[in-house]
Amino acid sequence: MSGGPEPLPPEKFRGLLRRELPRWSLTASDDAALDRLSIFLAELDRWRAQINLTGRLSAAELVSHTLESVLAEHLLPGGARVIDIGTGGGFPGVPLAIWRPDLEMTWLEPRKKRAAFLRHVVRTIPVTNATVREARREDLPAESFEYATSRGVKFDPRAVGRAPFLQPGGAWLLWTTASGGPAGELAPAGLRLETTIPIPGSRERAIRVFRKA
Repeated sequence: MSGGPEPLPPEKFRGLLRRELPRWSLTASDDAALDRLSIFLAELDRWRAQINLTGRLSAAELVSHTLESVLAEHLLPGGARVIDIGTGGGFPGVPLAIWRPDLEMTWLEPRKKRAAFLRHVVRTIPVTNATVREARREDLPAESFEYATSRGVKFDPRAVGRAPFLQPGGAWLLWTTASGGPAGELAPAGLRLETTIPIPGSRERAIRVFRKA
């Protein structure tokens, strides 16, 4: 659990988010975004007592994962259609959708209980610019998204193919820990490493942007 035997309420998470924003060089232009992120984290903290959504992360670690997700928001143009692959407990897709209500987000999650949690998030916060798709990456229609995001997902080049769900010229944003692995793994899929955004306070973690030819 995060801070003790009971899940933390939204106001506690809001205070942690507000305190940590400067460390991530982020500024909340809308206090409503912080309120909604706080509700999401409180619901995540409550649900993970029954479902393994995040593992044994502290409240501070949940906040770090949230702001790490938001760190990529400037890489997505206004109104972009974005598929978050393997959303799981919510990262990075939920914070991105909350921070950027102009995005058209789809949270892809094949596991039934985690998909149920994400549907609860959509209704409870609410997140009106996101939909939950309970399916696998292989089931996505061809060229249906301009951007993709993924965090903590392993890739088999044979399964990725040429990322058919991405439009030509689209980009895949990956939150990774390996310094060189993803570029080599995704090259056979026709995805070229375009830029790398270091994660503050980490020597290895980064957001890597791969562009589809």
